[in-house]
Amino acid sequence: MYSSECKKPKRTESSVFVPGETMKLGMIGMGVMGLPIAENLVKKSGLQVLGYDVEVDRRMRFAQCKGMPVLHPEEVYENCGIVFFSLPNNKLVDACLGEALVHCQDGAILVDLSSSYPSVIKAHEESAIAAGAGLVDCPVSGGESAATAGTLSAMCGGAAEHVEAVRPYLRMFSGKVTHMGALGSGYAAKLINNMIIGAEIAAVAEAFACAQRAGLDGKLLFEAIRDGGAGSCVLEVKGPKMLDHDYSASSRLSIHLKDQKNALLLAGDIGARTPMLEQATRLMEQMEQAGRGAEDVAALIDLFLP
Repeated sequence: MYSSECKKPKRTESSVFVPGETMKLGMIGMGVMGLPIAENLVKKSGLQVLGYDVEVDRRMRFAQCKGMPVLHPEEVYENCGIVFFSLPNNKLVDACLGEALVHCQDGAILVDLSSSYPSVIKAHEESAIAAGAGLVDCPVSGGESAATAGTLSAMCGGAAEHVEAVRPYLRMFSGKVTHMGALGSGYAAKLINNMIIGAEIAAVAEAFACAQRAGLDGKLLFEAIRDGGAGSCVLEVKGPKMLDHDYSASSRLSIHLKDQKNALLLAGDIGARTPMLEQATRLMEQMEQAGRGAEDVAALIDLFLP
């Protein structure tokens, strides 16, 4: 669908990007995470921010916060010195990076905030050098609330000069930015982060369902344990949703399942033993097969209830 071969002279090394006051920022994908990230960039950067999403209402919401929505992603690639991506799956990440490298400015840096797989971005490394562009894989953790508050945790992979060039902008929506190493290492760190989250979500769902069968008041139990050893971000965010059967999606089950599967790919490549990851993935697959992939991952508790 998209060509990944650049129409620019081949280079032997990628450019070192120096941001300027007239630079524009770009955002491709303004969904649950991408829109609040883009809004933070508009509010804090002092720069013009162009944004594209396939959904008209997301573009309209972006315009309401004084962003500049565009009708075609090429307008972002051609006009922005730094382009951020927030996309739902590996196929889209691959396609958009390939298209961006055909159209991007010389010296631009492409920053993928999606949760993807290391080989997806590494496949574009030579094309980026030829285009005089930089690549940074920078998945983020914290969910919609942290994206809105600007307190996400960002895990970066890529050349140090590219990470440092974009770090000031990452800090506009992240409370912590960590350079994990070479290109692809940010993705790997996020997948391992999500291995922990996926197993913990399954454990919280199982435990609260067990509490119900034991005749305990779930909300009273939540208050009793939240400040003890079982306390965690997952318990704080997903526990109340499970207890209220509130499955409105702040983090869709299908997105978690995609990350679980990517983590399984990584584990297979490196020969890691991951029985808890495998079990959590099977549980999420059951929910998706039941047509519930668009619900919040908190819906997992229904597998354990009578």
